[in-house]
Amino acid sequence: MTLGIGSVVKTTMDFESAMSRVGALSGATGKQLESMTKTAEHLGATTAFTATQAAEGMQFLAMAGYKTNDIIAAMPGVLATAAAGQLDLATTADITSNILTGFGLKAKETARVADVLAKTFTSSNTSMEMIGYTMKYVAPIASAAGQSLESVAAAAGILGDAGIQGTQAGTSLRRMLTRLAAPPKAAREELHDLGITIEDAKGKMKPLAQIIGELTEATKDMSEADRLAAVSRISGVEASSAMLALMKAGQGKIEAFTKELENSGGTAEEIAKKQLENLKGQLIILKSALQGAALAIGNELLPALKVIASGLQFLVDEFNKLPKPAKTVIAVLSALLAVVATLIGPFLFFVGMIPGIIEGFALMKLFALKLAPALLPIVGVTAAV
Repeated sequence: MTLGIGSVVKTTMDFESAMSRVGALSGATGKQLESMTKTAEHLGATTAFTATQAAEGMQFLAMAGYKTNDIIAAMPGVLATAAAGQLDLATTADITSNILTGFGLKAKETARVADVLAKTFTSSNTSMEMIGYTMKYVAPIASAAGQSLESVAAAAGILGDAGIQGTQAGTSLRRMLTRLAAPPKAAREELHDLGITIEDAKGKMKPLAQIIGELTEATKDMSEADRLAAVSRISGVEASSAMLALMKAGQGKIEAFTKELENSGGTAEEIAKKQLENLKGQLIILKSALQGAALAIGNELLPALKVIASGLQFLVDEFNKLPKPAKTVIAVLSALLAVVATLIGPFLFFVGMIPGIIEGFALMKLFALKLAPALLPIVGVTAAV
């Protein structure tokens, strides 16, 4: 019972400490901190993550500048992203916050980000972390160019299938969009010669898939060398391989993949659940549920323990205020008491055992007297033989 209660108290203390750090980082106090605490406890009881892990996830969002309501809104999506991509919460919070900020999305759209990322990495030769690195480089530029999260993720997935992944895909897409939005002289002349316009009738940049489609159509009759030269002048040498990969995939494939991502709602949660449909997953869920039970018990114990700790702190403070001679006397007396207890304790234990030893010998004597008549005939026969 002592070990069990100690474990419960430690679990509750760790969670309380984690939430205190969330409050310190986010500036939340009172009811705001209480709301986040309830959210963390709820997530701990309903997901594969414990309440303490949820609190740690909140810390990472707070460090990214999120406030109370944003943290509460973003946490379910962050946990779903981490579970689906099997990433740690620090990396997941970094990826999701970068994408939300890059595309100018609100915290409540974290679930959308999670679903898009999950659908992308399960439908292409990429991972959650690779897409995160890609988005880190291209998201702000893509958003400024009017490109949607889903269209950029589709392009990243297709580039991943071509072996252009992570930071390479991100820097290539960023350079490509930058040169299309504000083409240098060579790119502008090439686009003019090919009859390609980047903006629509309203003056907005066309979707990347449409631009890729027009570029593919305009260069279809060129030789490979001429096509490569034209693409290099438009996208720049560094991004030419990425643009050629997108042209090879074609406008139709990019748009179809974009549509899939737009309809990917619930994908992250579904993947997370499927990954738990095994013994290991059940144990993870059980661990999370047990911590929830421990917190429920610990929350009832902590107030009393805090009073005890406060009392002990008062005694320690009073001792520290004593003059040095008084402290020396107390220390010597304590040492003497410890020595006496060490010596007398075993002696008293032995003294306490003496009645039992005497009773044991008495029982042995009585047993021998009872057994002797039965043994005499056997002894006589043995002697005769």
